[in-house]
Amino acid sequence: MTGIIIRDASRKFGSVQAVDHVDLTVAEGEFFTLLGPSGCGKTTLLRMIAGFCELDSGEICFGDRRIDRLPAHVRDIGMVFQNYAVFPNLTVAGNVGYGLKPRRVPADEAARRVDEALALVQLSGFGERKPHQLSGGQLQRVAIARALVIRPQVLLFDEPLSNLDARLRVSMRGEIRALQKSLGITAIYVTHDQEEAMSVSDRIALMNAGRLEQIGVPAGIYRQPASRFAAEFMGTTNLLQARQLGLAAPVWVSLRPEALRFADDAPAGWPRLAATVARVEMLGPISRFDVTLANGTVLRMATLDAPDRAVAVGDAVTVAYEHARLTVLP
Repeated sequence: MTGIIIRDASRKFGSVQAVDHVDLTVAEGEFFTLLGPSGCGKTTLLRMIAGFCELDSGEICFGDRRIDRLPAHVRDIGMVFQNYAVFPNLTVAGNVGYGLKPRRVPADEAARRVDEALALVQLSGFGERKPHQLSGGQLQRVAIARALVIRPQVLLFDEPLSNLDARLRVSMRGEIRALQKSLGITAIYVTHDQEEAMSVSDRIALMNAGRLEQIGVPAGIYRQPASRFAAEFMGTTNLLQARQLGLAAPVWVSLRPEALRFADDAPAGWPRLAATVARVEMLGPISRFDVTLANGTVLRMATLDAPDRAVAVGDAVTVAYEHARLTVLP
């Protein structure tokens, strides 16, 4: 295992500052995610680590070894791409073992390592199949096996699940997380999907316009966002001025929808607000509501499904919120 240290890394494309003086440390064996919207710099930063994109300034180290000046093929990384990047003319075994050839691994050891890698991703017995005979999830497993077979120090994932359907993405992200932990390998994962990031990561770096907006454990970033951008990007929130809730403080606050309840279901000490139901959305285990306060402020709520509660658009209701869940923002 090895940790990753990034110091003052920058990269500019024309007038666009894609990565802007980033300092970051990833611990040994950590599953670390770069999260953010399209164009925020997360993929550029990953490519800088991989060796596919040069730094304008700064340095990247694996442990005490500086690697940003080394060619990509000697950095000892395994990379899993969004589009699988498998060779259609090769078998599954040929694809997985492809990276062993330039490393001059003897044929018998290469075959053994390919079998081991396929077993790790639950594809034992698939070695002689061609890529067109596999499903999307199986192709992604081939890509992961190919990254693992070279026994890298660092494993990089570039939006690996974005081409899969929603149900398969959920199962595959769990498999990736479990495999990474079982191997103890240091991993950096790039995604724009907040739920995906929160489900797999030890820590998350939220990026915005080339800079690190906030770094922390998933629950910490969600519950204590450091900025308006972080509050809005990490899930759904009510972003409003405190006075809109009847508070005197001249500050912006974030209030998550699940921190609101109908008054009948709320503890006695929670502040109450009169409102009118503007929208009802039933999503199986949860229901979402938009309620409009007397001052015109619209609040979004999310509650567990309650079959005995009948709430319709236009109903006058009283809602309550957990004051401790208000996060004051700069």
